[in-house]
Amino acid sequence: MSSIKIPKCPFPNPYKHNIVWNPLWGFKDMDIVGHYIVNKDKTMFKIMLWEHFNCSYFRGQNKDFPSFLTSLQRLKTPLDRCLAYVQKEEFIDWFLRTPYYQYFAYNVELPHDKNTPIGQGMKFCFDLEAIAQHYEFATNYLDITTKKDIALFFAYTYKDQKTDEYKPIEDFNAFQPHLFEVSYNSCLKEPFNPDVRIIGFQPLRRPILQYAMGICMDSPKTDYNCEFIKCALPTEKQKAYEIYDKFEGGKNLFPNDFASLIAKKIKDRVVKEKIINFDIFLKYCKLNQQDTKEMENILHNNGYNFSNEKLLITKDDEIFMQKEIDEVFIPWVDEFVR
Repeated sequence: MSSIKIPKCPFPNPYKHNIVWNPLWGFKDMDIVGHYIVNKDKTMFKIMLWEHFNCSYFRGQNKDFPSFLTSLQRLKTPLDRCLAYVQKEEFIDWFLRTPYYQYFAYNVELPHDKNTPIGQGMKFCFDLEAIAQHYEFATNYLDITTKKDIALFFAYTYKDQKTDEYKPIEDFNAFQPHLFEVSYNSCLKEPFNPDVRIIGFQPLRRPILQYAMGICMDSPKTDYNCEFIKCALPTEKQKAYEIYDKFEGGKNLFPNDFASLIAKKIKDRVVKEKIINFDIFLKYCKLNQQDTKEMENILHNNGYNFSNEKLLITKDDEIFMQKEIDEVFIPWVDEFVR
């Protein structure tokens, strides 16, 4: 009879915590309730912030769709997919040039303890797809949250396409609010599940406020429609208005921050002005094995023109963003990231 060899924990343990190993979920720090080490690579690992990002996952839908679909999966035509990709990549390109990224990528280091030498601490981990998704660009991430009331907000509201605002449901013939809660034995609760993304751990306000998690649907390890318990919610206007008012009509989940203003500018540039960044367009064609000339003709026939002009970041923009970093994000990191 052979026994399983217990590997040596590769992570720093300066306070001599009781770290145990299990072949199913790897290493767990028993002295910090709920904190899992979620990446085996000791050169870059994350600690799940359990007070805010736990394994109680929820999703709210205002209709009883037959299956979960990401915003990317809802796009059916090559034109729609191309336009969505260009918008998303323009937003990511802008983000990478901002103080949001530059500051946290190069200036922030999370030491293991007070004696950790400079340069050997943990680095902030960015998820650019997640950042884009939460500013309403199409990705292959499925939204979930760790907060039930946030899921209820999305179940009991709809987005008015004319005003671009969330409104409480009044017509329950047109909408059927449903809440999805992850099942007790779901594989979503496995700390090493590669499909689960900690979206809320990003230096922008929306994902933080929405306690956002996500499921990457690029090549899912299972059918995630079967990992949730579905519950039809009461079709009552009062319920809809209660949850709507609780989040001040969505203002508490969708703050009018600088990133949201830029997101709107990019969408207007592509959708209304019909201007396409040519370099990003070429990248889309190569990535998706699309015939460049054929796609060019489709775009031109629909009134689109090419440009290589990038969004300008002014000195005033940088000052504004750095102020938000100093007043919002650094205090948040100091309080919740250990």
